[in-house]
Amino acid sequence: MVKFTAAGYVCIDYYPEFDNRCYVTGNGVDVLFNLLDMRPDVTSSIVSAVSDDPYGKMSVEAFQKRGIDCSHLEIIPGGETPRVPLHLINNDRMHGEPVRGIMGNYEFSDESIDFICHHDMMHTDFTGRLIPRLEEIRKRGVKVFFDLSNTIDHPDIRHVLSNIDCGLVSFGDDLEKGKDFLKYAHSLGAKLMIATFGKNGSIAYDGSKFYKGDIVPVEKVVNTVGAGDSYFAGFIGALIDEKPIIDCMYSGAARAARVISVFEPYLMKE
Repeated sequence: MVKFTAAGYVCIDYYPEFDNRCYVTGNGVDVLFNLLDMRPDVTSSIVSAVSDDPYGKMSVEAFQKRGIDCSHLEIIPGGETPRVPLHLINNDRMHGEPVRGIMGNYEFSDESIDFICHHDMMHTDFTGRLIPRLEEIRKRGVKVFFDLSNTIDHPDIRHVLSNIDCGLVSFGDDLEKGKDFLKYAHSLGAKLMIATFGKNGSIAYDGSKFYKGDIVPVEKVVNTVGAGDSYFAGFIGALIDEKPIIDCMYSGAARAARVISVFEPYLMKE
């Protein structure tokens, strides 16, 4: 049984124009929720921090409902759980100014790193505050999955690409620029890289060849929030079974198609 942890950042997304409708999220959270919906055989945990405010309690309840190990989700009293306002423009989400709250200066303990290193796989991203520990985590045998979003000029980009197993990056529609970046990432040490191009599908690169994946069409796009995270979850879910890369890409596209057909970045758990 695969042990998977989402480590880094938990926050609340809310929509001011929709009566502050909100849900628990974060790149790793979205990946984890989608992955568990597809793969209930995965053993999961969340390694992060929230406060003891209503948003923090909401987060804990959402994790517990899905059977996620919260033993290393630190509850910091008297602060604010991170939150981000979102706005919908033609069914495409736009981020507002985030409140980073208790995660603004958060540091993971050595004990939390030890806990992470007892997993088979970890997901994190630039907001996760784990970049300085990536090399150690990977050397201790954890496969590191990293969401670069559309950030290819981050000050720590070389360090990140040198210490991950699989990365996901989002491009607009510049296929050749995407290919060049995936080659660059692999040259630094990333074993497998994926680039998504919205309606133009995705490509993957394993150091020997490129793979091209198409989108799975949907009748109606409701909200694009979570498209990349759900794709990554679908990809990882198939990768766990060691399926061919092109099959993993289809699994990712199929999951993303389901998620952009609903308002939230994952299918809600009743």
